[in-house]
Amino acid sequence: MNNNTDYKICNICDSLIPKENIFNIKGEEFCKTCIEKKLEQKKDISSLGTFMCSLIPGVGQIFLGKKEKGMFLLSSFLLNIFLTGVCLFFVNIFYWFDLLQIVAILGCLGFPTLNLVIYVYSLFDANISRKYVENEIYIDGFIDKLVYKFLRKNNKKYLEQKVIDKRLQ
Repeated sequence: MNNNTDYKICNICDSLIPKENIFNIKGEEFCKTCIEKKLEQKKDISSLGTFMCSLIPGVGQIFLGKKEKGMFLLSSFLLNIFLTGVCLFFVNIFYWFDLLQIVAILGCLGFPTLNLVIYVYSLFDANISRKYVENEIYIDGFIDKLVYKFLRKNNKKYLEQKVIDKRLQ
């Protein structure tokens, strides 16, 4: 029996698979069965752990693997705290200049309000995103798109997931 079919070895199950049934992902070769098993596996992420991490803005997103988004939220939260302190300093320094004191007072009201919005958004986003990450569904929201545009990055994991899903269909 003369068979000209080339065979390759799956990196997960070490089975010999015909070359046309092997998928090459990031330089590694997988069979269709192993990819389907990986897609069916559900991550189990602790809801208590996610909630505890989400008490600090951005840390919940970092815990879920969305590092860029988490760092963006955490740094903007800390920057707003710093700017609130600067505004409070200027309120005490410029008490004889009416216009500068008004600007500083508006900053003292605006930055904590923005911090409250960031805090509430981060708290709810981490706990809602946990469900999506468990099911490996990547949905880019407004903040995700803003972060990717700000950092000039593409969400490669999401794009790779779409490619794998199309190959399996």
